[in-house]
Amino acid sequence: MLNYRIKIAEFVFIVGSVIAWAVSDELIYGAIPLLVALVLNLIDRVRLEQQMRRRLTAGITKLHRQIEQESQSVYEKQIEDAIATLENKLPEYLAQLNSPEYNAVQIAQFKVQISSFEESLRSIVKYLNTSSILARIDQLEDAIATATANLARIERQIPNASKLPLKEIPGAENHQTFEPQPALFPVMLEPVSQIPLPTWTNIYSLGGHSDWISSLIISPDREILISGSLDKTIKLWDLSTGENIKTFSGHGQGILSMAMSPDRQIIASGGFDQTINLWRIDTGELLYTLKGHTGSVRALAIAPDGQTLISASFDKTIKLWHLDTGEFLGNLTEDAGQVSAIALTPDGQIVASGGGDGIITLWPFEPSASVVEFTGNLSSIASLTISLDGKILAVGCTDGNLKLWQVDTGKILKVFPCHSGAVISAVFSLDGHNLIGGSAGDAIKIWQIETGELLSVLDHDVPGSVMSIAISKDGEWIVGGCEDGTIKIWQQD
Repeated sequence: MLNYRIKIAEFVFIVGSVIAWAVSDELIYGAIPLLVALVLNLIDRVRLEQQMRRRLTAGITKLHRQIEQESQSVYEKQIEDAIATLENKLPEYLAQLNSPEYNAVQIAQFKVQISSFEESLRSIVKYLNTSSILARIDQLEDAIATATANLARIERQIPNASKLPLKEIPGAENHQTFEPQPALFPVMLEPVSQIPLPTWTNIYSLGGHSDWISSLIISPDREILISGSLDKTIKLWDLSTGENIKTFSGHGQGILSMAMSPDRQIIASGGFDQTINLWRIDTGELLYTLKGHTGSVRALAIAPDGQTLISASFDKTIKLWHLDTGEFLGNLTEDAGQVSAIALTPDGQIVASGGGDGIITLWPFEPSASVVEFTGNLSSIASLTISLDGKILAVGCTDGNLKLWQVDTGKILKVFPCHSGAVISAVFSLDGHNLIGGSAGDAIKIWQIETGELLSVLDHDVPGSVMSIAISKDGEWIVGGCEDGTIKIWQQD
């Protein structure tokens, strides 16, 4: 109705302008009505455009809602059908495994695989009952695909096992019946009750970075703290005084990862600019810039011999470089997925990697050794670290859980729930009894590994998420890097 009135007024003023020009010699009498008519026309067009925009937005919203409902129904039906099919096949394989014709060792392996498969299936069902389908549908499809692949692998192995009678297997007469055992931790050096419970005091905070702290390193002599940030800089600090010693600048985009050579002479840094820089610590000189990755460099490690640099990227490769010369040595793998974190075993023989698909992969340097995968995570992996004895792998997940895996068996030993946010970083204490984790929930938590007890929460005015953690070699200092560029330092009492 208002638009109709505006059009009538517009017409009246145009007619008035024409009449004014006709009866008067003054231009002003005709120009004013014409100007008013133009303003009314502009108002009419604006109102029409607003109405069309509202109608278009409402139509798009309605269409999006319909597509979302239809997609949810399709995904739910597909997942339910896949789970039903897998559940129907399980009894058949379990019955075949109980046949006395199979190799006892292979039967034991099959039972372990079946147990792992059932555990993954239960996790999927539990997840479906508690979470939104659309929110995590991609991860659920990946988990089901992995479970289906495991089932197919078991199916291929069973016919091969049946071709070899038990009596023809060397040493079969000495085989023992396999009974699944609960996963156990390595034997403790002393009773848990004798382990002193540490307490920590916030000593001071360091400010100087303008963006989040993505990586922290404490030198073995506990004199220098090195911090890498998304503000494109690396800073060296005197740990005892908090003084900023020097700043390295050379990356075109934010820094995501760092590693220090065993002789404490070189720092390697990688970031969003897809390059790796090698720096001399004492002079701050940029030695080399290594190029070869086509995605952001998310994780770095240096082998114990101090000669080999390992880099992992979102381009799905793990590359090897000569640390002294910067020479590219080759790819450890070209199909690691979008890697977010890597960890190197203390003997330098195996690289563990993890990323968005939730799968942990162990890549051996020995060409004849087998690649091992740990499956079962329904969330992405944000951090990896291996205990000093090489037996336990700590995995920080985006679902807020910190999981411990036994490296040689691939069993989950414990799950520490953080609840407050994704576990971005984790480190083991030097005595191997405690695990320190930092999450997106504004705090650093310390657990006792053997008992699973939460010993302490370091949240002294932590500003924003804890993005990185480091612990000194003597275990006296814990350093946390925060989202706002602040570094918090705690000392053990």
